[in-house]
Amino acid sequence: KAGAAPKTGRPKKPVEEPAARGPDVDSLGFQAMDRNVPGLSHVILQKLNMKSYEDYNFDMFQKMEDTFKFCAECKKLPDALPDPKSLRRCKRCQNVYYCGVACQRANWPLHKKFCKKLKLVALDRLVEWLVFTGDIPFPTESWTKPARAVEGWEDWFSMQGQLEEKLSAILAGRYMTLLWANAGKPRPEDAELRESVRRLVTDFHSRPLTIGLGLRLFGIDPLAKALTVHVVGASHVETLNTRLTDYDELMKMFPGHWGIEVVMVGVDVVDGPIMRPPLAMPAPQGRVYLSSYKGLYHDFWESHVETKLAARPDLVVGFHPGFHACPDLLAGWLPTLLLLRDYRLPVLFTVYSEQELKSSLQILVELETHIMGFAANPFASLRPEQVYSSPNKAPVYCSSYYIALLGPAAAAMPGTGELEDDDGWQGEEPSAAGAAGDISPGLG
Repeated sequence: KAGAAPKTGRPKKPVEEPAARGPDVDSLGFQAMDRNVPGLSHVILQKLNMKSYEDYNFDMFQKMEDTFKFCAECKKLPDALPDPKSLRRCKRCQNVYYCGVACQRANWPLHKKFCKKLKLVALDRLVEWLVFTGDIPFPTESWTKPARAVEGWEDWFSMQGQLEEKLSAILAGRYMTLLWANAGKPRPEDAELRESVRRLVTDFHSRPLTIGLGLRLFGIDPLAKALTVHVVGASHVETLNTRLTDYDELMKMFPGHWGIEVVMVGVDVVDGPIMRPPLAMPAPQGRVYLSSYKGLYHDFWESHVETKLAARPDLVVGFHPGFHACPDLLAGWLPTLLLLRDYRLPVLFTVYSEQELKSSLQILVELETHIMGFAANPFASLRPEQVYSSPNKAPVYCSSYYIALLGPAAAAMPGTGELEDDDGWQGEEPSAAGAAGDISPGLG
């Protein structure tokens, strides 16, 4: 939500006072990342000297490694060393760097707690390139179980016919071969690569299946009418290289549905195939239609929803809004949070970790938002992600937990004190003290 730094140039006359400006992008970016908000931020793009997200290709994946090159003990960057090439990776995880043996030994008591998990992080970071080439995800099958019976990834994978053959085809594919010919690391064993592909498949499908979970939790039936879902705070994470078919798993989750439109709304939405106006009419029957709006959500509401240029949402989803990270991000989110509360919209937010869940719940309680429930997400990504600025922390996982909201706490709509669907999901509103303390799932 931070504004870009102003352009600089040669002034026509001396400037007596510095011009007012928004929050510093670098400072704000690293603050956010240090609070378990990983992802390709503007900071990372600037470090790679990228003019736009369109430049993100295999060369960028190779350059991406440079953004992780700093001594995990003394924090020195390569340029600060007498010999930049003296920075070496940990041989075990191939992820964390050290400027010398002394720093590596000093850091080992901390690093050994995370070394095995960080090895998976480094592997998935490379194999992720196959998402951009189209090898991942593999073509999926029609669901052989009703949505309510699919309780997590084990159930989902069990419905995928010829799974091992599909994984073998990816491992033997041209792009997997090309990847390891250029990675500068030995190719791992096939068993490790299979597990990496599986983790990345869950990462890819986590968002559409979490949307489907939100529909189920709120009792919103895609078989009863065409639906509109707004993804609020969408950024490059949700929209970089997004294809029109990326959320089609919702079609298999709800066969026979009347049409679902998913509108990505955010200031960092990336230009691409889904950069098309939201629908003013119901989504085409039996299809998942992706559209987007580049801007703030409350502006989108005023310019499109209130004027009926876009449909009012049946569900609003925010993947890792991050308003817990620092006051500047919360200030940017505040108008949207109040709008969602005051219009009594069904909202599902996801967070990376239990710590983030506690912080987010505290803020939502203070905003007098009616918290219907919160719990671990059965469709959380299984791909571990490293916290950039401090690698020796427990990796986090996309959409690990969810929070369900509906209206203001003091004036909840009749009948919403308890929200229950056929799965027996039931929510309860935590107190401010409970939200700040130990987390009890609160949902069955």
